[in-house]
Amino acid sequence: MSVVPVSRPRLASRWQSFEAWVGTRRSAATLFVVALGVFTIQSVALPVRPGRDMGRYVQTYIQYWYDDAILPSVLNTRGPLAALGVGIPLELGGVAAEIWLALLYASSIVAWGWVALRFGPRTAVLTTGLLLLYPGYGILFHGLASDSLFAVAFAGWAVLLSRAILRPSVTSFLLAGLGMGVLVLVRPPNQALIVLALLPLFIAGPWRRRLEWGAAFFVASTAVSQGWKAAMELRYGDAVALPPSGAAAAVAVVLLLVLVAARWRRRALVLAVPLVVGAAALLVMRGVDVKSPTEYARSAVQGPPSSVFLFRAFEIDRIISPENGPASREMAGVVERELLTLEPYRSYGVDVDEFFSSGSDRVFADLTSLPGVDLEAVTREAIRAHPGAFAAGIGRTIWEQLWVRRVYAPVQSADDGEDTVGSGEPEFIVVNGRKLPRPSEGQPIPASRTGPAIWAQGGGSVREVWLSATEHPLVFEDPRDEQRYAQFGRDTDRLVRRIPTRDSNPGLVHRLNQASRAFPPPAFWLAVGLVALAFRRPRRTLVALAPAAAALVVIVATSLVALSVPEYAVPVTPGFLLLAAAGLFGAEPRRGVRLPWKGRS
Repeated sequence: MSVVPVSRPRLASRWQSFEAWVGTRRSAATLFVVALGVFTIQSVALPVRPGRDMGRYVQTYIQYWYDDAILPSVLNTRGPLAALGVGIPLELGGVAAEIWLALLYASSIVAWGWVALRFGPRTAVLTTGLLLLYPGYGILFHGLASDSLFAVAFAGWAVLLSRAILRPSVTSFLLAGLGMGVLVLVRPPNQALIVLALLPLFIAGPWRRRLEWGAAFFVASTAVSQGWKAAMELRYGDAVALPPSGAAAAVAVVLLLVLVAARWRRRALVLAVPLVVGAAALLVMRGVDVKSPTEYARSAVQGPPSSVFLFRAFEIDRIISPENGPASREMAGVVERELLTLEPYRSYGVDVDEFFSSGSDRVFADLTSLPGVDLEAVTREAIRAHPGAFAAGIGRTIWEQLWVRRVYAPVQSADDGEDTVGSGEPEFIVVNGRKLPRPSEGQPIPASRTGPAIWAQGGGSVREVWLSATEHPLVFEDPRDEQRYAQFGRDTDRLVRRIPTRDSNPGLVHRLNQASRAFPPPAFWLAVGLVALAFRRPRRTLVALAPAAAALVVIVATSLVALSVPEYAVPVTPGFLLLAAAGLFGAEPRRGVRLPWKGRS
């Protein structure tokens, strides 16, 4: 057996590659430790606290271990990975939750540093330095909820996306698609990121390869996101309202054939036909409405129904009014007959004008529960009657997300937990000569008439009975359902009460909030990045543009249907920081090298 000699230059090259590999990992480990130190310093002032809607994620987590659903609404709207990421650390204790968030924070910093390193050491240092100095990002990770989990998942997905762009292949985009599916399992509205399946079209290569890469991304992300919905349908049946998207599945099947080699495509088609027919038959037997391909195509072209904008039209823009059209007038009549004559509306003297102008989430819950009301037609009439206000409202929400809103830590006052009213009596108002408790948060009523939708076993009903303007107990027809619901409440409270484990420092938290207010907003970094990229044109531009574009998709998609909440923007803001750092310090292209979407760099 002969030994092939290895030349010294080749040995030197391999040794240099090994040194770079070791050096990169040492740098990552050092950055990880530094990030843990920053998190620890912040924790001196701000202990880990319940994040936004943490209780809902705990409720979702608890139900995963029950035989049947209790509150289907939270199962329908909360991602399973977020529920597990909140529930499991709390099972271990409040300290475990704090350690968990510290590890997530440090991991996200390292992930963004890895992506930034594709543009050179200076870009990596600036990106990670800005993230470590970004108060809002640290505050976000001191709240246990989906926001911090989404932030670290988005950072990990940015790593997969950059690898796919730099080394495009079916496998790399398949992994990027799986990563996007994971983002949906953390926060379901992230399904809007499916538009990133068009990203391969901007990468140099034969068009056939580009189509294969895009197909791999779409198929993988659809398999994860729709597979979760199918699993929930099989697990809980009619208790949940998460039917898989037939249109997405149909497109995924067609694109799957694109990925199959030409010689296997015909055989795959022969196998796919009976599978699709069998799946459709199974759905029909389970009572799921299966539409024709033409109907699916029409719904895909027309986009989402108008009712998805109902929340914005009613609560944010407040443009729903009986004067908008016949459907709105009909709805106003139903409201006047079915709601305003009953408690708590009757006692609090709420009329039609106040009902529609309140923008109250409690009123909105009752509105959406009214039978026989065409909410899609009502929303459509409101948008047609007030197109300017509707468009301006969306623009205002996007602007607030990018420029105005900041994440602030709650400041614990000296009076927390104490009665601030000297007499001990609650504050009252007088309505039609009656003295009534003042509704909290400036709402017109103390609570929605529509109570929580509790799933009862054995066909028993659960009703919320209004005995007066403020008394509305739940009445269970079956005592076993009452016991299940009481146990569910105890299990939830047991986990929720485990954090915070200590008090915060109000003075230091105030300083941290001041720093959060002073840190430049996302729009600043986006503008700096775009201008710098336009003038300097560094190599690998698409690696920086893709996470920033994904961040904009998330912000715009949530702004279309939700209130302006800073926790929607902060998890994706690192994409803008990366864009600015890459534009300012990314390696400039060599002479004659075209941009990534025009040729290889």
